[in-house]
Amino acid sequence: MFKRKIIGVLLACIALIALIQNGPTFLENRKLDRYLADDGFHAYTYDQFDESNLALFTNEDETMLGLAEMSGDGYSATTVETVDAAPFDYIELEHEGTYYWGERLNNNPQKVASLRIIGERMQGEHVLNRPEEDTFSKYHILKLHNVPQEDWTIQTLDQNGQVIDSIDL
Repeated sequence: MFKRKIIGVLLACIALIALIQNGPTFLENRKLDRYLADDGFHAYTYDQFDESNLALFTNEDETMLGLAEMSGDGYSATTVETVDAAPFDYIELEHEGTYYWGERLNNNPQKVASLRIIGERMQGEHVLNRPEEDTFSKYHILKLHNVPQEDWTIQTLDQNGQVIDSIDL
């Protein structure tokens, strides 16, 4: 009986610590989810960067992709119509000089390891999935530190660094 009480107290402490650490993020995600659901959208994934909670979302028939942000400053969102048969759909959101990139992989997401952004004076690569671990997601939100100002190319790469798909913007 004594062991059960100790285990119960330990589990309660762990739950309390988890709630304290993740509670604000969880509540902000629920609030963001309510905003999206009220407008008829469904969130694929949530992520948090600094003081902002972000959601990558779509409409009911998945012909629109959106990126929403909720921070202490309020709520903002942007949407774009998706292209039929595109290897991936993407959207960007700029908020106070910070750029966020949302992406939905349409072709073989289990093979996509990273995303490469190539601009005239910059290049950046972001890890998306780890195919060697058999874990992958079709939906990603990234915080971009450098954003190309002119022409750019977006590429998805496999775990060997080979280009899977490429789109010129």
